[in-house]
Amino acid sequence: MAIQMTNGQETFRVYRRRYWWVGVLGVVLLFLVLCIRVVGVGEVGIITRFGTINRQAGSGMIIKFPWPIEHLVKMNVQIQKEQQDASAATKDLQTVTTTLALNYHLTQSTADDVYRTIGIDYKNRIIDPLLQETIKSVSSQYNADQLISERPKVEAASLTELQQRLQRQGISVDNVSIVNFSFSSDFNNAIEQKQVAQQNAQKAQYELQTAQLQAQAQDVQAQTLTPDYLELQAINKWDGRLPTYLGQGSVFNIPLSGSGH
Repeated sequence: MAIQMTNGQETFRVYRRRYWWVGVLGVVLLFLVLCIRVVGVGEVGIITRFGTINRQAGSGMIIKFPWPIEHLVKMNVQIQKEQQDASAATKDLQTVTTTLALNYHLTQSTADDVYRTIGIDYKNRIIDPLLQETIKSVSSQYNADQLISERPKVEAASLTELQQRLQRQGISVDNVSIVNFSFSSDFNNAIEQKQVAQQNAQKAQYELQTAQLQAQAQDVQAQTLTPDYLELQAINKWDGRLPTYLGQGSVFNIPLSGSGH
């Protein structure tokens, strides 16, 4: 009987060890699920504790307390692109729709400030409105034809204004490019008519210059073709045979001096 009790106790001990290891393994798995997170390449992790920013983490595996003690927010620090259309009035009161493309990014040193002051929806709350304001502000400084002819200057002005305004918010501006200008149909027709008029004027100027050159050439030729010169040319071309017909007062169709006497 004592032996049977000993065997039962041994069996109980074996199962108890198994359950203990299962429990330990479960706790470890729960810890991994709740406490281990991965921050991807091109991201920065912001860990908040009880609603306030506690620390930052770069890309890789991180360990944090489970929610609701700590919460992980991932912010993209890669270069991002935003493109928008905005209608505005030019300096000469023409309506223009500008398509502007912006390249921007957050940095690890500014991501927590952006999250603290603006939040993760900073594109809709800050970037989009500033793009609209910048397009309207810059467009009002130029005439419609200047927007086309001075496009690099307009891009530079847009870049400077966006850099000044977005960097104060912790957002770095990499580049600004104007994709397209779209004007009203009336303005496009006026531009087309202006180009046609310029082409016609250039054509008329070319024809005038050609006519002047031809007239000058004829004047020079008329001054060169003297009677002596024509007589010399006729003698040089004579093949030694007398002509079959002589006009009155001429030889080789060249006026003779003292003819008619």
